[in-house]
Amino acid sequence: MPEPSLLDYLKAILSGQEPPTIPPLPRGKGSRTRVRKTAAPARRKRTKAVAPAFTLAQVPWRSLAAAVLFFAGQVVLSSGAGMAAALAVSAFLLAAGLAAWGYIEGEWSLTALPAADADTRAPVFRRAPLLAAGVLFVLTFLLSGSNRFTMLNVLCWLGAVGSVLLAFWQPGPRQASWRTRLAAFVAQPELKLSVSRWAAVVALAFALIAFFRFHQLSITPPEMVSDHAEMLMDVLDIQNGKTPIFFERNTGREPLAFYLASWVGGVFGTGVSFLTLKLSSALVAFVSLVYMYLLGKEVGGRWVGLFALLLTGLGYWPNVISRLGLNFSLYAALAAPTLYYLLRGLRRGTLNDFLLAGLCMGIGLNGYSAFRIMPLVAAAAVGIFLLHRSSQQVRSQAIIGTALLAVVAILAVTPLLRYTIDNPAIVNQRVLTRLGQAEREYPGPVAAILASNVVKGLGLFNYSGGTLWVAGNVRTPAFDPLSAALLLLGVCIAVMRYARHRHWQDLFLLLSIPLLMLPSTLSLAFPEENPAMNRASGAWIPTFLLCALALDTMLHSLRQRLGGTFGARAAQFVGAAALLLIALLNFNLVFGEYTRNYRANSWNSSELGQVIADYANSFGSLESAWVVAYPHWVDTRLVAMEAGNPGRDYAIWTEQLSQTLTVPAPRLYLLKQEDTLAASTLQQLFPQGVLTRFSSQEPSRDFLMFLVASDN
Repeated sequence: MPEPSLLDYLKAILSGQEPPTIPPLPRGKGSRTRVRKTAAPARRKRTKAVAPAFTLAQVPWRSLAAAVLFFAGQVVLSSGAGMAAALAVSAFLLAAGLAAWGYIEGEWSLTALPAADADTRAPVFRRAPLLAAGVLFVLTFLLSGSNRFTMLNVLCWLGAVGSVLLAFWQPGPRQASWRTRLAAFVAQPELKLSVSRWAAVVALAFALIAFFRFHQLSITPPEMVSDHAEMLMDVLDIQNGKTPIFFERNTGREPLAFYLASWVGGVFGTGVSFLTLKLSSALVAFVSLVYMYLLGKEVGGRWVGLFALLLTGLGYWPNVISRLGLNFSLYAALAAPTLYYLLRGLRRGTLNDFLLAGLCMGIGLNGYSAFRIMPLVAAAAVGIFLLHRSSQQVRSQAIIGTALLAVVAILAVTPLLRYTIDNPAIVNQRVLTRLGQAEREYPGPVAAILASNVVKGLGLFNYSGGTLWVAGNVRTPAFDPLSAALLLLGVCIAVMRYARHRHWQDLFLLLSIPLLMLPSTLSLAFPEENPAMNRASGAWIPTFLLCALALDTMLHSLRQRLGGTFGARAAQFVGAAALLLIALLNFNLVFGEYTRNYRANSWNSSELGQVIADYANSFGSLESAWVVAYPHWVDTRLVAMEAGNPGRDYAIWTEQLSQTLTVPAPRLYLLKQEDTLAASTLQQLFPQGVLTRFSSQEPSRDFLMFLVASDN
């Protein structure tokens, strides 16, 4: 059969005929087999799936508009411009309406409470430790009558607290003995260390917060005030061997802050100094942030916990309070663990949590007078819990747990309780001068003052933090504009979640804000002191939790509504941008505005102290220097502390200057620049003296230096 040509093949195809068959090649000996290659099947062209176009129904525009309006209204309100309040309130009302509309339309994906197993086991107790706790409590009470901690009453006190915890501590699931676990650990051929991605994120959050809390701690705030002098005098008393239970100086204060500062000064080698006070309060406040994270997890999951941690850690208000070096920081620092263990115990019915809540409450009562409101806050939490249907399963455990909380708290505050019973007027002096009329009469009807105080107190977060320049910026909100907007949105979301699920925690978060502010709003005799950012500091716990709940709900809703990768990326971008803006705003509030205002309002005792220290380290001595007293000028005890001579008061009045003639030269006198009488008196006493001006970092704080180098 003849082989068809290529032309025959093409003609057949063009004419529509069957193409001729190509005969197979003969296979001869030694011939190679020619394999005909067939074309591979054509690949299907891949086309990218086109995402459907976004529609108005898909974008949560009502929710986003509500958040933007809350922020815009807060910016207008913070500006203080004319008609700002009216415009801001209008924006807030419109934003709340949009948030409610979004809720009706299903735009909000409300954060659910984490699941928790109720502990319905019958409680057990141990009789021997309970009897020991009772005996040790009586001994502690009897041995604390001299307002002095001794080795004996402290051992009895700690023994009473430890015994009651041991008596009622509920056993957990059975585990292998510690010896078995240790043997298994040693027998492992290699040690494996793993860190989850979430743990790394939380660790990075703490690292960022540590920078905010300890950055420039030695110079921010820059100067001490008279309260610092009083505290350092008490710390000095401790180092000199005194161990009071209640410190009666400066109208009386609880002991915890002073012993903590004394310990920190010894451990870090900072002595009796401003840095010691600041370091002790900053460390306590930083450690307590763990409980903001745990509280956030308790009310909304780990993302709410992370946001609560970051917002509190970066917030200018908590940062300022933690840096002051006063006992103010102990209010929120010990209220946070108390609330965490209480809420956890109520939700789960675990008696061990109630025991820990009582321990934290007792420690807090030894810290700062504002903490005395915490028993009322705890009672409100228990009452709200019992009124809800969700409490039925663990109601008996909650009642028993509340009783245990009270017992442990009383034992943990026994020495101070004894002093309070013996000296109620001294312990309650600060409270009676504000709540009562011990210092001055009420300036108006009590009901009207209280109502006004509550309204002004609730405005602390968004409108004005009061007039105490030591604890914050005067007449400016305690929250940055974005956090303040998140708070308003968080209130709306808590109301929505309560309306839908009837979670008692949401109602408690809302009601706890005015309760925790009572140390400030109950200033009935001095309503001008309200709001006070130091006395109301416990209120930042529920408010920052609401902010975190709002941010988590907004980002979760945005991600769910937009869907897919785009929704996740959008939520991540919005969340990162919000946290970055909050960090920048609060950094400027602390290290910019607050530091400038503080320096402008405080006296420069550090500069006077440094001049005396330089003089003493060169040719003079710490004992041949004085600060000529002048009304409403620097606290001369602070000058001595800054000079490294704590315990001395450098004050000398103009009429006493002649008494220094008996002190051998050289001599140094520091004067207020307006004190012309003292300057002329010194020039008459010491014609050979030299008067110069010291130029302060703050121009209005210049002072005069009069140096007598010799008596010749």
